[in-house]
Amino acid sequence: MIFDRRRYGKDNYVYLVAEGGDAALVDPGDPVVALGMAAAHGVRPRWILHTHGHPDHTGGSATLRSRLGARVLGHAGDAARFAPDEDLAGRRELSLGALRVRVYEAPGHTPGSILFEVDGRLLTGDTLFWGGAGNCRSGGDPVRLARTFVTVFPALDGRLLVHPGHDYAEANLPFVLALEPENAAARARLEAVRAARTAGAEPTPTTLAEERAVNPFLRTGDREVRDAVARRDGAGGASPEDVFVALRALRDRA
Repeated sequence: MIFDRRRYGKDNYVYLVAEGGDAALVDPGDPVVALGMAAAHGVRPRWILHTHGHPDHTGGSATLRSRLGARVLGHAGDAARFAPDEDLAGRRELSLGALRVRVYEAPGHTPGSILFEVDGRLLTGDTLFWGGAGNCRSGGDPVRLARTFVTVFPALDGRLLVHPGHDYAEANLPFVLALEPENAAARARLEAVRAARTAGAEPTPTTLAEERAVNPFLRTGDREVRDAVARRDGAGGASPEDVFVALRALRDRA
């Protein structure tokens, strides 16, 4: 199987997945970068998958649809943003030729945000980042996002490799350490990310299990995170969802 990612803009990622001659692009915001990656692997993508509808992720769809004749797939909750050929609302699995893709609805960052699982990898768009969670400033809802984090992510296999839509690790992890100074996993991850940047390399993906140790947004039911948030804004006795919303507000103000 082919799996590749390329950076475009400052910190966006586009992904390519392929099995034999069956290939799909995920969040190709820059069509030139997306086509270059496909050409490097000698494949012609027949599908474009979108984790959500924000233009930095969907900006290449129209060009690629025209150039490749590719079908665009995404959730109807964001349909006004990119006009999918196929609605993924309620879908659990896609068969794209030889490709098999699991789909998880994950609203909050946008109404139509979804996750894709492919060959042991979880493509999380702007819902889950390394060390963080998506904001809700552009059509999002922090309460719905909290529910996604409390109900969807705990059910997923911890061995999945997390591949987000942006590399925000170096921005997110200092916030984590300000909240939890004793979080050794977060400190080690920040050191690894900075070492990769110094070497001119991309950060390696975390597993979801590793992310659960680093990322407080995945641990809002834990006393340590609840108490850390309470010290900042008094949300200590709240539900995991309430702690998440308070934590998201803290991150927005950081």
